[in-house]
Amino acid sequence: MNILSESSMTGYDDSDVASRKVASGWGGKRPGAGRKPVLKDPVTTTADLERADVDFLEAIASERGVTVASLVRTAVAAYVKRQKRS
Repeated sequence: MNILSESSMTGYDDSDVASRKVASGWGGKRPGAGRKPVLKDPVTTTADLERADVDFLEAIASERGVTVASLVRTAVAAYVKRQKRS
């Protein structure tokens, strides 16, 4: 088996190979790609809930085909809206 190390190869330079590489246009970041954000200015918060309430929320979310987080956001938004009217 004949194995050459890079140091034994005369004239071998990694930067020369990189400089000759042609951009293919494949891969990398693309404008407009990826999942669109759900919220404009999200803030993460934690709340302790009763297990029975969480189980009920999960059942409702499953029936409606949505996430528990979206149900909670909807409920909080409705509550805030009612409070602003008062």
